[in-house]
Amino acid sequence: MQSQGRASSEAAPPDARGPQSAGSARPRRDLRASLLLGLVCLLVYNANLRSISAGDTYPARYLPFAMWRYHTVLLDPIATVTAQGRKIAGAQGRTDSAFWIVRGRGDHAISLYPVVVPVLVAPLYLPAVVYLQMRGWDPLRLDRIARIMEKLCASLMAATSAALLYLLLRRRAEPRFALLLTLAFAFGTNTWVIGSQALWQHGLAELLIVAALLLLTGPCTARAALAAGFLCGLIACNRPPDFIVAAALGIYGLWWAGRQAPALVAAAALPVGLVLAYNLGIAGNVAGAYGLAGKASFFQHDLLSGLAGLLFSPTRGLFVFSPFLLFLPFCLRQVLRDRSARGLTVAVGIAVILQLLLYAKTDWRQGVSWGPRWLTDVLPMLIWMLPPVVSALPNVGRAVFVSACGAAMAIQAVGAFWYTGASDAAILAIARGPDKMRAAWDVRNTPFITELRHARAPAELAISLRGTLDTVTASDGEAGDIAAGKEIDVAGWALAAGHSPLEVILFLDGKPAAGTARFFARPDVTAALGDTSPSGWRIAIPAHDVSPGEHVLAALVRAYEGGDLRLLAERRITVPATPHAGAEQGASDEAAQRTSRDVRDNLAVGARRAVAVLTSRQQDPGYWLTSYTDAARFESPRLEMNVFVNSVMIDVLDPVAAAAGLGDSLQRARHYLAGQIEDGGLVRYHGRPDAPTIGTLGCAITPDADDTALVWRIAPGAHPELLPTALATLDRFRTPDGLYRTWLAPRDRYQCIDPGTDANPADVGIQMHVLMLLAQADPPAAHALCGALERAIAEDRIWVYYRAAPLLPILRQADLQRAGCSLELPPSRLQTTVPGQEIWVAAAQLLQRIVEAKGPAPASAEILALLQSLAQDDFSSLRRSPPLLYHNDLTASVRRYYWSEELGYALWLRLYFENERQRPVRPCHENDEPATCGAR
Repeated sequence: MQSQGRASSEAAPPDARGPQSAGSARPRRDLRASLLLGLVCLLVYNANLRSISAGDTYPARYLPFAMWRYHTVLLDPIATVTAQGRKIAGAQGRTDSAFWIVRGRGDHAISLYPVVVPVLVAPLYLPAVVYLQMRGWDPLRLDRIARIMEKLCASLMAATSAALLYLLLRRRAEPRFALLLTLAFAFGTNTWVIGSQALWQHGLAELLIVAALLLLTGPCTARAALAAGFLCGLIACNRPPDFIVAAALGIYGLWWAGRQAPALVAAAALPVGLVLAYNLGIAGNVAGAYGLAGKASFFQHDLLSGLAGLLFSPTRGLFVFSPFLLFLPFCLRQVLRDRSARGLTVAVGIAVILQLLLYAKTDWRQGVSWGPRWLTDVLPMLIWMLPPVVSALPNVGRAVFVSACGAAMAIQAVGAFWYTGASDAAILAIARGPDKMRAAWDVRNTPFITELRHARAPAELAISLRGTLDTVTASDGEAGDIAAGKEIDVAGWALAAGHSPLEVILFLDGKPAAGTARFFARPDVTAALGDTSPSGWRIAIPAHDVSPGEHVLAALVRAYEGGDLRLLAERRITVPATPHAGAEQGASDEAAQRTSRDVRDNLAVGARRAVAVLTSRQQDPGYWLTSYTDAARFESPRLEMNVFVNSVMIDVLDPVAAAAGLGDSLQRARHYLAGQIEDGGLVRYHGRPDAPTIGTLGCAITPDADDTALVWRIAPGAHPELLPTALATLDRFRTPDGLYRTWLAPRDRYQCIDPGTDANPADVGIQMHVLMLLAQADPPAAHALCGALERAIAEDRIWVYYRAAPLLPILRQADLQRAGCSLELPPSRLQTTVPGQEIWVAAAQLLQRIVEAKGPAPASAEILALLQSLAQDDFSSLRRSPPLLYHNDLTASVRRYYWSEELGYALWLRLYFENERQRPVRPCHENDEPATCGAR
């Protein structure tokens, strides 16, 4: 049965036949070319000086160190660094925020994923282990070395795959075609951005499959049969879905091996047996950790739409990211033309089709990753089928093929040098429901387009991180006394390559709790290290909702915009069960009343302070200024004047203006807004173009629907006859589906606008504000808009200015209900990923529950806890991170994020007085003090 090997040799290109000297020279030339290709690939793969990883790769990154230092495949001794600040599951078979770690037998921490990758790369880690043994196993040093080793091992495997693939292709292609296809594989597929950048299972899968094909296309010997069988077994063990590939190669291998078939089967059984022993002995399930944490719903998706998504979606489609592969389905006849390889071609073709069908039944968005990650494993087989196609193409066809290869390489280069995961936020924005795949079909979310809108990703492997978490104390400075209603003050220092990092984020029990982007000088650090950059940081975590008991506090650092979060330090803290007002059984009524009075007295002081701030910051003409930044963090803000925030200020404060003593301030603001209505009835975001603020605090921007609707509803002014003209203009800019566009002018008349992908979007917030005006001026039109908005509310296209800022849409739900439109926002739109904004989202949701008049109102204690947290230390947290109200179109060339401390004070005052208004008046008793008699 060795005829297959001879047939392959006979089918080789013409240059392989000839005199014996020429035949012996060809393997040497091919080997040199293969080694040179591998070296070039290795250099290119590491040129970005960064790894592109995810939680899926963390166990493979760190587990080799546990094997060398602790002689174990358990994660127990390295669980802290492997979890990277996230919470580890506490019981067998469960996953938590560190989903890549589960509990196996004996509640030991183990990898969710098969351990084939870390076991096979562990020998490569030996130099790193020796280095750490000499320099010390400092956690930060270990983490940095682990990241470097992960990238080096992954890139080495990918480069070796490319080198072996060239040798494989030379068995059926001329050197120029073999070189072209190898380069297309190495730089025009996910081999680059997935296989070479981190220790996913896919990189090893590609290497194993290429090696198996190389063996199966050569002569069969006993040694080759053993090696081929062992590789087939490893393919199935490394990544369970690849059992299809292993089976296809194995079935063909039985025919190829002939009398050596028993050796092939025995060799395949060896890795399978070892993995089964691990699964049963360590994980306690025949399927390993997958069997403990797997979900039955994983394969419950639609087959046809899944196939379409895997192959053609702009965000994950194989033929979109590697368009040259489209030649395979269109040239099937040429694929099967080579009779000597037809059997293997059919086997691998069936494997590819079955894998497509398998993955089509899953959520084909494939998580946070670049392109068609799940199809990375089948790439060597697809490339191996291409030589007959390329050789049969006419000159024009080859030019198109080469152009498609070039486009694919450009796409992968964007991933290697720009991809930070920013594009995944839009693709995965809707977690469940019938519309969850819609964003993955939106061309505007194409990763190799959206990722180019930010700066090139930082070369993080060249960045050393230093620092520590120094102290954890209560807000009153008493270490260990972290009682409910106080703050947990955490302090430390951090430097990234000798400079201040971008931000520090604290995780409490695996979830983001608070963060800062502000750093101050630490003379002790400067004296010790010689680095003069500010390194000190201090963060306060509100502790009113932290339960008594032990908690895990972790500090994570992001060195640069778009960089990874890296674990700086982790510490366990204990929150004692400290008694507080109304919380401890047996506390006296007098003590409880005194505590309650103290809280309310402090909040009353805070209310006076908030009113004073708002009064002092209102400018003479009657407006408040707005801050804006270039990134989603409140750092180095600049100021502008806009109509929008002043309108929202009036809406928020008006119901409590009298109680707060802000009636005059709001009247001045209304008067200013009324003066911004122009002769055509329209209003501009920065106000009238002849205003003194234009050129310094704004520009002469095009009129817009948002501000026109807000001002006409809030401050219609002395010329009501202009309203019909304004409404007619609004109507001209309606979309076919009944929504209202932003800008009230044709594109060629835009002024001071940096448009995004949609030059005139119909944003969700604009629909809300227009609807509120129409409810007063044209109720039938308001009813029609309500229906159109309900139909479109889950669509990504209308979430333009509030995609990362949900506060205002949350607030407007109650306003819409009063306007006769009971609109429910999708739960996925009520979340924020901007550090420090969680408390403002909570404040908006509390206010909504108070005023929407449906369902139970929030408890007074819940409102008081939030008010206390914000007012503490003279509103320090509000000043550090005020509400993020909205942003510009994030697809525009320049990004802007808009913040308002003043609106933060306004929202605090609104909650304070709404809560006071709902508090019952206490009757007077004979022994009551005058100050408390009749008080609420």
